[in-house]
Amino acid sequence: MTPRDPRAAGDPTLSVAAGRDLVALVGRLVRDRSWDTLTALFASLGGEEGLPSAALADLDAAARLVGDALAAMAAPKNPRGAQADELRALCLAVAEALLDRCARPPLTEVERRALDRSAQLLERAGDHRRAALAYEELGADERAALAWGALGDLDRMEAAHAREERRAATARAAGETLRRFEALLTGGERLRAVVAAGAISGIDEAATLRERAAAVERRLCRGRAVSLRAPGTGWVRVAPLPAEIGRDADLGIPLRDPAVSRRHAVLRSGPDGVVIEDCGSRAGVRLGGARLEPGVALALRDQGEIALGATTTLAFRPAGAPPPDEPTVTWLIEVTLGLDRGARILAGVAPVPLGPGLAGADGLSIQIVHDVVRMERPPELAVRVDGQFIGPACDLLHGDVIEIPSRGVRFEVA
Repeated sequence: MTPRDPRAAGDPTLSVAAGRDLVALVGRLVRDRSWDTLTALFASLGGEEGLPSAALADLDAAARLVGDALAAMAAPKNPRGAQADELRALCLAVAEALLDRCARPPLTEVERRALDRSAQLLERAGDHRRAALAYEELGADERAALAWGALGDLDRMEAAHAREERRAATARAAGETLRRFEALLTGGERLRAVVAAGAISGIDEAATLRERAAAVERRLCRGRAVSLRAPGTGWVRVAPLPAEIGRDADLGIPLRDPAVSRRHAVLRSGPDGVVIEDCGSRAGVRLGGARLEPGVALALRDQGEIALGATTTLAFRPAGAPPPDEPTVTWLIEVTLGLDRGARILAGVAPVPLGPGLAGADGLSIQIVHDVVRMERPPELAVRVDGQFIGPACDLLHGDVIEIPSRGVRFEVA
């Protein structure tokens, strides 16, 4: 057998190089108060020639044991005596070992923790300048100010105080914006919440909040209409006027029939109520059998049919009873012929009431604000959207579930 190297038991650097646990070894030396041996050990761990087997996390854990032990000790009676010098040397050796392994600036949490611990040890050793610089690198300007003050550098101390005050003011403003963001989001003001999130900075949560806001923005229902469905019923397309009809999927009333033009016709509000106008389609538009001339709008009356070419027909009727002597401003339209047969559309002057198209949704209405679909409710009706009770209005998101608890009504957004 190869004889064991007799130095291995007494030389801690050889023990670490041989793979022994650094933290356990430092713990034993701390209990024995072997300060000189600890100083030699940490000195061997720093610099370019330092032992590579000591990972920063282990080195930081070992340094914590030393720091805790020193903090628990009474200060030496003679600050210039041998014991004080011995402890200063240990603090500097531990701090140097940590600094040699940290990226600058610190990128990870363990690096920040190690740099903070090294600053504390430098401060304990009386190297206030390097301690202050380390604190500044961490953004701990209040502690940097104390270190500069201990050094007697009043200008740099005041500069550190000023930075800390600016950082605190920024954090307070960011915290207020954060609370506003959460309140807006919970109340249904999703678009305003997204805008508010763009102003958040100076707090650790800023990046996460911007990601949340971006996810909300991607789901916002934008455009001129929205599709809603209650369980057991088909979809109803809610299209505030003006609502274009055609093959373009982004229109208020999209249809798939290839004979329908991309922009075939438009429903809009006129002096006599809702009117329809041909947008220059190839196949033309007929209202009750009468062909519309391009540029000429005809009002919808009572109930009837709109033919878009020869293959698509829309039946329309008033959505509810209009007030006496006033034109109908909301119409229920159903595709009776064509690829989209059975599709239902609720079209009208905004805000468009949902009751005529969705059972139990009386009182709710839809309008478009800043190209975002917005649902409104009356003050006496409590409504939940995506599990949260909303304020007077809510910007809808794709996939939202809308509930009226008092009526047992539930429907979803496409």
